Amino acid sequence: MSETEQSNDDLKAAITDHAVLIQVTGRGSFKVAAPLKQFIIQVTSQRPLSTVAIDLEECVGMDSTFMGVLAGLAGRLKKNSQTLELINLSEKNVQLLQTLGVDQVLSFYRDDHGHQLAAHETTSVSAAPSSQKEMAETALRAHEKLVQINEANRPKFKRVIEFLKEDVDRLN
Repeated sequence: MSETEQSNDDLKAAITDHAVLIQVTGRGSFKVAAPLKQFIIQVTSQRPLSTVAIDLEECVGMDSTFMGVLAGLAGRLKKNSQTLELINLSEKNVQLLQTLGVDQVLSFYRDDHGHQLAAHETTSVSAAPSSQKEMAETALRAHEKLVQINEANRPKFKRVIEFLKEDVDRLN
């Protein structure tokens, strides 16, 4: 992927009476994972929202950090009787979720599942730029979550987790 394509990675959101709708454009990657997580935690703690719907129609792919963050958010929201739904998934993105077992902990749909982002005014999701430490911690927790939900991920991410732990320790 070229630098130009990477700079197009973007998050937009709309908040309705009972849901927050978020559109991911470009790649769902480690670059947007921390701001996405921060935004969802902030919004859901301030409002009585029942659903977080993430629209992946414009998402060209996802990395393991992004998928691990989604899995972690799904569990966090479930504890608060809230749901995380992925909508407008392409076949490629469904396969990515299935490869790591994330499909087992998330609700996902190939259509908009009644969440029409275009019907609402959206704003960019802006978060304070993530520090190296915050990005490393987010990536570490995401990969630990992937191993927790699917033991088959342990050998895939063993070295990544070790490296991220060292990185977090170094940054403390």
